[in-house]
Amino acid sequence: VLYFAANDVTHGVELWKSDGTEAGTVLVKDIAPGSSHSNLQRLTNINGVLYFMANVGTHGFELWKSDGTDAGTVMVKDINPGIGDSHPDNMTDVNGVLYFMANDGTHGYELWMSDGTEAGTVIVKDIYPGTGNSNPHDLIHFNGVLYFVANNGTNGSELWKSDGTEAGTMLMKDMNPGSEDSYTFGLTNVNGVLYFGAYDGTHGIELCKSDGTEAGTMMVKDINPGIGSSYPFNLTNVNGVLYFVANDGMNGYELWKSDGTEAGTVMVEDIFPGPTGMVIVKDYFPGPIGTNPNYLTNVNGVLYFVADDGTHGSELWKSDGTEAGTIMVKDIMPSGSSTPFNLTNANGVLYYFASDPINGQEIWKSDGTTLGTVMVTNNWPSRDSFPSKLTNVNGVLYFVADDGTNGKELWKSDGTASGTVLVKDINPGFGGADPTNLTNVNGVLFFEANDAINGHALWKSDGTVSGAERVMNLLPCVYSSCPNTLTNVAGVLYFAANEGTNGYELWKSDGTAAGTVLVKDINPGSADSFPKNLTNVNGVLYFVANNGTNGNKLWRSDGTEAGTVMVRVEAGWGLSPDSSNLTDVNGVLYFSATDPVNGQELWKSDGTEAGTILVKDINPGTSSWYPSDLTNVNGVLYFVADDGTHGRELWKSDGTTAGTIMVKDIMPAGSYFNLTNVNGILYFLTTFGTDGFKLWKSDGTDAGTVMVKHIAPGGVVPQNLTNVNGVLFFFIGGTTGYELWKSDGTETGTAMVKNLFPYSNNNWTTWPYLTNVNGVLYFSAYDAEYGLELFALDVAANPESPSKIGIFDHGTWYLDSNQSWAWEGTPADTLGIFGVGLTNATPVIGDWNGDGTSKIGVFTDGMWYLDMNRNWQWDGEPTDKVGIFGVGIPGAIPVVGDWTGDGITKIGVYVDGTWYLDLNNNGQWDGEPTDKIGTFGIGLTGAIPVVGDWTGTGITKIGVNLDGYWYLDLNNNWQWDGEPTDKMGLFGVGLTGAVPVVGDWNADGTTEIGIYQDGLWYLDKNRSWQWDGEPADQFGVFGVGLTGVVPVPGKW
Repeated sequence: VLYFAANDVTHGVELWKSDGTEAGTVLVKDIAPGSSHSNLQRLTNINGVLYFMANVGTHGFELWKSDGTDAGTVMVKDINPGIGDSHPDNMTDVNGVLYFMANDGTHGYELWMSDGTEAGTVIVKDIYPGTGNSNPHDLIHFNGVLYFVANNGTNGSELWKSDGTEAGTMLMKDMNPGSEDSYTFGLTNVNGVLYFGAYDGTHGIELCKSDGTEAGTMMVKDINPGIGSSYPFNLTNVNGVLYFVANDGMNGYELWKSDGTEAGTVMVEDIFPGPTGMVIVKDYFPGPIGTNPNYLTNVNGVLYFVADDGTHGSELWKSDGTEAGTIMVKDIMPSGSSTPFNLTNANGVLYYFASDPINGQEIWKSDGTTLGTVMVTNNWPSRDSFPSKLTNVNGVLYFVADDGTNGKELWKSDGTASGTVLVKDINPGFGGADPTNLTNVNGVLFFEANDAINGHALWKSDGTVSGAERVMNLLPCVYSSCPNTLTNVAGVLYFAANEGTNGYELWKSDGTAAGTVLVKDINPGSADSFPKNLTNVNGVLYFVANNGTNGNKLWRSDGTEAGTVMVRVEAGWGLSPDSSNLTDVNGVLYFSATDPVNGQELWKSDGTEAGTILVKDINPGTSSWYPSDLTNVNGVLYFVADDGTHGRELWKSDGTTAGTIMVKDIMPAGSYFNLTNVNGILYFLTTFGTDGFKLWKSDGTDAGTVMVKHIAPGGVVPQNLTNVNGVLFFFIGGTTGYELWKSDGTETGTAMVKNLFPYSNNNWTTWPYLTNVNGVLYFSAYDAEYGLELFALDVAANPESPSKIGIFDHGTWYLDSNQSWAWEGTPADTLGIFGVGLTNATPVIGDWNGDGTSKIGVFTDGMWYLDMNRNWQWDGEPTDKVGIFGVGIPGAIPVVGDWTGDGITKIGVYVDGTWYLDLNNNGQWDGEPTDKIGTFGIGLTGAIPVVGDWTGTGITKIGVNLDGYWYLDLNNNWQWDGEPTDKMGLFGVGLTGAVPVVGDWNADGTTEIGIYQDGLWYLDKNRSWQWDGEPADQFGVFGVGLTGVVPVPGKW
């Protein structure tokens, strides 16, 4: 039975189980009743009992267990009594007993054990006496005993073992004698020998082993001789042989293996033999750079990994431990790197992701041979498919796309790659049927298409190949004569068509050939009436048509010839087919019409001639005010009009003369458009002159009509305003081209969702077709890898990701990737090696290429080394990047941020209150106005620069912290303006040695502040500028006992 955490909207994030069937996938228990979340984590199976950590609010995060029933899902013990959290973590099974780390509020984070009962859940030992934290981590079951890493406050962080008793919980060995840490990590059992990386104070961090005794705990080999570190990581057991990655100081990071002896610890090719007998399994990339092998994976006793030999790029390799048997499996990307990742053994077959030059990034599999290494499926070809006409039909997305083989044809998607399929190749071959006017009528899709045999015709589809069939032949449409009028009225399809005899007239269809008939030949004979603006009002069809005698008039139809009549015949009264704006508001039809007395004004109709009346002569007399953009918002009609005095402004109407009023006089000569209803609030765009575009919202009152954000200062028109679950989405152009944005109605909540194509692409004008299908937003967009393709965003399942924490320790990065607030080793967390050996290296974190993820780098004396490909190690240029910015400036402190709002992090330096920022991102100082000098913090001796998006606008702003006092430049004018224009906060005052940290702790798109002090993290999650305790704010423990380290938050 599979157990997992899930959110069904009703119960919040809770415990579920599944036997693989829909009926057998059920909620186990609503631990935090109602819509609240229990946020269960760390699911661990011990002898058929599930243990995990959960929070019910009244008890905080505590230890729970479950037997799969509601009654059998219970809290084991309230370890930290009351609302405090014990945060049970690092859960490990040793002989059927659960061992874990927890904090009871008295002893700090220590080692605990549990037999599943309250009485049997006890602290094993207070390793760091008192309230100090020993932070046990890297727990592993080894030869029937628990081994782990902990700090007792005297010997530093070292290797320990425990038999479950206080007396039997002891320091295994003080590898680095005294109070300093040994930095032990990567505990791995290989045939009864425990291997790990550690520092003994003399040889650097090297490969060590233990047989469980102090005498048998020793360094295996000084791979990087002397004080240098080889940093062994990715320790992997393959048929009793240990494989790992290490750096011997000469060849860079390469693949090594060890049998536990010095002589048997080799790098698989004898390139640099020496007196110590040190040899290499193989040096794939000769020289000091290294191949940086990664993703070591055992498949049927063969080691697979990813490496770069300097010729073929990053590709898939395999090894049997010999030089001859260590080979590249396949060069998938001959002109570059296929960059394999996520290597996974599934029943003896290796699966992984990789990129080739034709298909982009796809799923591959390999049996270890070149011929047997193949792409599993090409879900998204890298060429452009130009998806368009996105249409929701009962929760299934239909659209038109070109897969490069069949031309433009009808496709459908359930939001998965496997469920995105061609419905039917209507026009076989490359030609394409080019379906248009996709319309849902009672769950059946109607559309127009050309099969190259019958020509232009009406088709329908139920989503199956056999269910896609031609209903009726039509004449080809040309420009303004194209119908574009397929409309569902009470389950009947109405449309305009020309069958070659009667001209363009009104037709209807029930989906059968016999039931597809001419409703009425409004303009008799072969002449056209051109029905347009077909609109359903309470099951009656309204439209504009011309009978050849009366001009363009308002018509209605009940589907019969006799019931298809002109609503108002009066001479001189009429509607423009292109600006009539027929709109249903609570069963009343509103529209724009012209008469000889009032000009073009707002009218309404109940379907009778007497009931078709002028609502209000807004611009008195014969002058016209051209009402436009008629929009129904919860039974109130909003529109844009000109009363002759105020210019074109926003109006609303309840259908009466007195109730038709201007909402607000926003600007005298501006333009309003894209009026959109989002859960009863009207959103719209304004523009005036060269000021670009501003997003507004209105509740129908003057005071409630406010600007949300100046979203497009450059004048590029935002497109496709779309409501998805009460959030407004739209596309907008800027320095990064057209990108997807969203808004919750606040300035801070209006921001880019993701920079899909992280380059300037302002020439792209393809309509994005934003379409909401059951809360999933589908759209057409470019990205750098796939081209113009169909994308999906599950709005409920894809919230903003929060910033996570980490530690930089002299070139080694420990990153809390799974946000557990504890170091759990790889692969749960991330270990990076970047900056080792660089004197005075300062860590920097940023999204260097605009793909939405944080990457690492270091700054030293004006030189910048940036990890562009996010593999957590230095690969040299052009894969990674070197910048020169700040050389020769004594005391320069690196600062990084998205200074321009294009989604790409840029560099800069801070010196005594002066800021030098690389606005154009060329890695060098170009002077103003190309780059920027700011002054913020001058005179504040000892101030530390801090940067963040304090207002959620997408642009990084500056600030300084001095002894817990925060001064933040909210309005981004590079100077202190005092409150409330800028912000002064107090957070961390009086904490000795506190270091400021910033991040988006609550995933709302806005940067919050925090403090790091000796491994303790205090984060202002609710942005109150003060410590409010948990759960309002966040307390974390990560890095306790590590000296001389730097906190590094980021979106790992």
